[in-house]
Amino acid sequence: MPPWFLPALGASLCVAVHYALLRAASGRIGDTLGALVLEGSAALGLLVAYLFAPRGEPVETTRAGVVFAALSGCAICGVSILLFMTLRRGGPVSTTGTLVMGGGVTLSALAAPWLFGEAVTLRRVVGVGLGVAAMLVLSRDPGTNP
Repeated sequence: MPPWFLPALGASLCVAVHYALLRAASGRIGDTLGALVLEGSAALGLLVAYLFAPRGEPVETTRAGVVFAALSGCAICGVSILLFMTLRRGGPVSTTGTLVMGGGVTLSALAAPWLFGEAVTLRRVVGVGLGVAAMLVLSRDPGTNP
């Protein structure tokens, strides 16, 4: 098992809990205020983790690293607001989660060879194809479209 597998599996569990709680909150709080509370509590959790959790191997912090991390945070801000909006408007978790996460994974998998020089392999192409198929199947599920 590669060393990144268990943290990735833990992250997927966190995403599942995130979607369930986000769905429970949507319609009970405004989209931007909900995103602010979500991101604010995430920032507080990150601060606690930064201060008290083990940090792993030291990595040099560069200006580019800080800029890219900040831009990534801005993208997550957009995700949070748009997810609140989507779920408040009745988007089912099973479909919106698949579209948002699957769409993001698909786009990043397609862009990674161009942006980071990652290899285009048959496994990657099949995986992207299966992800797109899952998004299409779930987005057309009559049981999830009120």
